[in-house]
Amino acid sequence: MTTKKLIPSENQEQRALVKWLSYHPIVRDYFLRIKNEGKKTPEQGWNDKLLGLRPGVSDLFIYYPTKSHHGLFLEVKRNKSYTKSERSTSTWIEQELFQKIVKKVGFDAKTCYGWEEGKRIIEGYLLT
Repeated sequence: MTTKKLIPSENQEQRALVKWLSYHPIVRDYFLRIKNEGKKTPEQGWNDKLLGLRPGVSDLFIYYPTKSHHGLFLEVKRNKSYTKSERSTSTWIEQELFQKIVKKVGFDAKTCYGWEEGKRIIEGYLLT
């Protein structure tokens, strides 16, 4: 009998990363979630844009500066292989563009595939 390995959802990966962050001795008080997703009515979407919603903004922001960066924007993805078509969606492209924009002004920005990679990225960021 073969068993199929279940891949945690993006939500589950982000929850695990946030749990780890909440215990981290350096950054536990210096991170936040950026709520930039979800289904909305056209009116809610319009109102969100008026309130500053930006396409492609990362899921988490660590507002702890290092010697080389003002902070870290982190996009959280499921730990799985993504097809070329999945990586070609407008959302994915907007996320990559957002990362390029914030890097130009002194922030770091990365995409993690699973919470454990997110942990490694954050630990590496803190050494920069």
